[in-house]
Amino acid sequence: MGITQKEIAKNLGISYMTVNRALNSNGYVSDVLKQKILKYAKEMGYEPHRASQVLVRNSTRKLALFSSTLPRYFWDEINKGVQVAAQQLKAFDYEVHYHRVPELDTQAYLALLEQEIEQGVEAVALVNQRMYDIDAVIRRIEQAGLPYVTFNIDAPESKRCTYIGSDYSAGGRLAADFIARTLQLSEKKEVLVLQCTEQDLTQAKGPNINNMRLEGFLDLMNQSFEAITVHVKYFDTKLQAEEKDNQILNLVREYRGKVQAMYLIPAFNTDFLQALETVGVHETITVLHDLDSTALYHLKTRLLSAVIDQSPTLQGYYTVMSLEKILESKQQVDLPIIRIDHNLVLTENRNLIHGLSAARLMS
Repeated sequence: MGITQKEIAKNLGISYMTVNRALNSNGYVSDVLKQKILKYAKEMGYEPHRASQVLVRNSTRKLALFSSTLPRYFWDEINKGVQVAAQQLKAFDYEVHYHRVPELDTQAYLALLEQEIEQGVEAVALVNQRMYDIDAVIRRIEQAGLPYVTFNIDAPESKRCTYIGSDYSAGGRLAADFIARTLQLSEKKEVLVLQCTEQDLTQAKGPNINNMRLEGFLDLMNQSFEAITVHVKYFDTKLQAEEKDNQILNLVREYRGKVQAMYLIPAFNTDFLQALETVGVHETITVLHDLDSTALYHLKTRLLSAVIDQSPTLQGYYTVMSLEKILESKQQVDLPIIRIDHNLVLTENRNLIHGLSAARLMS
């Protein structure tokens, strides 16, 4: 008996499904890798099993997505979109796994990825997050011959097939435009911007989305609203590990009455809103990113003026559908980037925006 497809995959260090696709012309495999597989199979005397060829497309096709765990409310929204797409594809024999990897644990990330490769995953989606060695993750994906996409945070220098997500600089510009226009009639025009230092990630590579937001915010302020004074104040990332301290509270307390607007850039919404409640900030424009249940509530109470929302539910949905499209194309394909526009969520439109993503998924 000649060599089997599983033996070819093991010997070449790639996934079984990649070998299967190459030998049966069933799904995407890069030309270079396909030729390598075909050459090796011929040298080793591989003979296809007719029954397996007939059954190949009747097997379940597996997709896998990877992200961090925090902030939980954001990835919960991503998961809603993932599950809607997974349910729609279930009838077509697709299985979707979404993994949330503990922060700063690249080994756990690689172990989960290896498990998916061994179980026959055919396409992967990942977030280019600074808290992992994403270069190592991408190398393993490419070594296994798997097509992949990025979502939420892009890796444009990689071989990803597409990106599904937002322009973070645009999110900062939208926040600046809202604050500046709201303060037009104010006698004093000063803004407190709260940013984090990411001290635990000083060696990290890849995009810093919080810096992108800040750059977009400051660019628009400098270009179009020079009369507004911006105070950028930093706190460290210990809150990310759920340690309780008073950094945000102290900054809000220090600038209460000194500024007419406060803008939170990183994802510490709960701490920021608790600080606003504790200090008793009134008649101050308050803006943050991402729409969670607490933000929705405080839009209603008007403690919060606006939320810059990037529609995570749609990101999750379109990411899964992009992976499915790549596999069904049966050839190498680079899809157009799917850019998710930011929504400006106010008290008046909060219910409409909150239900908009679900409505779009069902349409």
